[in-house]
Amino acid sequence: MVKSKLQKLQKKLELNLTPYRLDKAWFSHPLIPLLREKIKKFMPPGLYDPQDLEHQVLFRLTTYDPETIKDDLIREVIEEQLLIIEQRLARLKLFDLEYILRGLSGKHKDLNIHNRLKIKTEKEQIMAGNNHFSLRVEFRKIEDPGLIRLFTFYLHYIHSERMRGDAFGLFFEGDQIPWAIETTEPAILAKQYKRDALLAHGIDPNKAIELTRLYLLPGSPRNAISLLDKLVARYYKKKDIEVLFTTTMPMYFKTKGATLAGGLNRVLLVKESSHKFMPVKINGRVCYQHVVHQDMRKNPGVYLETHPKFPTLYTVETFMPINNLSLDPLPVLKDRVIFVPRSLRQEEKELKFQVVDILETLRQIRKVAEYKKTLFIRDTIWGDKSKKKIRLREVDTCDAYTVEASLKYELGVKKGCIRASHEETLYRGGSLREAIKTIKGCGNWRPENSYEKVRHLFTNGRVEIAVDIYPFGVFVELEGEEREILATAKRLGLERKQALTKNADECYLEWVQKMGLKELWHVRFGLSDRWEKK
Repeated sequence: MVKSKLQKLQKKLELNLTPYRLDKAWFSHPLIPLLREKIKKFMPPGLYDPQDLEHQVLFRLTTYDPETIKDDLIREVIEEQLLIIEQRLARLKLFDLEYILRGLSGKHKDLNIHNRLKIKTEKEQIMAGNNHFSLRVEFRKIEDPGLIRLFTFYLHYIHSERMRGDAFGLFFEGDQIPWAIETTEPAILAKQYKRDALLAHGIDPNKAIELTRLYLLPGSPRNAISLLDKLVARYYKKKDIEVLFTTTMPMYFKTKGATLAGGLNRVLLVKESSHKFMPVKINGRVCYQHVVHQDMRKNPGVYLETHPKFPTLYTVETFMPINNLSLDPLPVLKDRVIFVPRSLRQEEKELKFQVVDILETLRQIRKVAEYKKTLFIRDTIWGDKSKKKIRLREVDTCDAYTVEASLKYELGVKKGCIRASHEETLYRGGSLREAIKTIKGCGNWRPENSYEKVRHLFTNGRVEIAVDIYPFGVFVELEGEEREILATAKRLGLERKQALTKNADECYLEWVQKMGLKELWHVRFGLSDRWEKK
């Protein structure tokens, strides 16, 4: 019965395909080794993981036009990223940082960047050693959230926790702190495009585990990554899991990746590579900190992104079967791989309600979420002959002005209230003129109407809550994963059946008709077009 249902779902999949050879992407992009060598020349002394700093600097340099990347800029970026790392590590209170990073000193036998031990398996016993010295290695499940946070937030180069599944570690016998850790997440929590890709490959999406964070302390024994993957696979094989899958970035490989060598070498999907950076103030200096999507949801605002002239390779999600698969893979995947464009990965889901009592609504929101900021926003909607729209958004936070042009279109309304939409950023910066120039360069687009609003932003870490005050009414909008949206709405006392299915334009037209007013193309707080340039 389950197999029949999966087959029906598999046949309905709509996939983007592209020719791709993973074995051709095992080396870095030619620009990356050149930058890596320059970075090494300027690495400063200090108590931090050099691999972490190297990753942060490489990611940050992608936000520049390669032609502008000179030695002075590299030094500046190294200084900036080291400040961010040092600030993060300074928050560690429960752990001895010198002990954690002891492998850097070259004085210890167990962890040593100059004389790394090698993993060997002897009669089911795992040993790490060399010709003169050896230690027993233990594989354990980790339950302590503080220990997981140490490795996945403070030390891992992504610096963003993923603690929605099991965590495993490699320890030297008797130690309380591991030297390698891997966290996991059940695919039932994965984004829909990942679940679709699993199904296309014949995998039951509910029987897959994503490996989300992997980190080894500096100077850890060799061969540890493939060993850890093997042990995690053995653990889940007993639980009837079909595959493990993970994300890799071949662009930054120095050699064939250890993850691929360990068996995670079948391509699940490929997607465009991009990095985003959030401004933070450290000692009076504005620095740009690497962030992922979940961080951006918690901290809405303006971000730096990978420069369009910086060459990038695909980010690749790979998998390894550990049990029999539920179905045969789709035949089209024999000589093609699944490509997921950025627009499909930026799918938003939102739930919108009209507000009657603003003060009471704000009181309720403060009980379940934290206030972040207030923005003034002016949206101008551009259209052509298609159903798609370009939203030109001007945002003023009272201390900064930014402009963003995004191609948007609705995917439809699910169960009468939850809207799903795709969004692709065309321009982000500080010039309205450049944004308009970008829009006009995309085709025969013309402005159709515009609205302005004051937006109060809140977040509970999983859902972003916006209170939008328009000239014609006040609305609460919840954005995030569907299950989190519905849970937050329930806590706010908002019922799903009360949610709106209309967009801002439709709500405005309904209000105009109800009030018996003239319809305006440009809806301002003064409710007049007279200031607009004709």
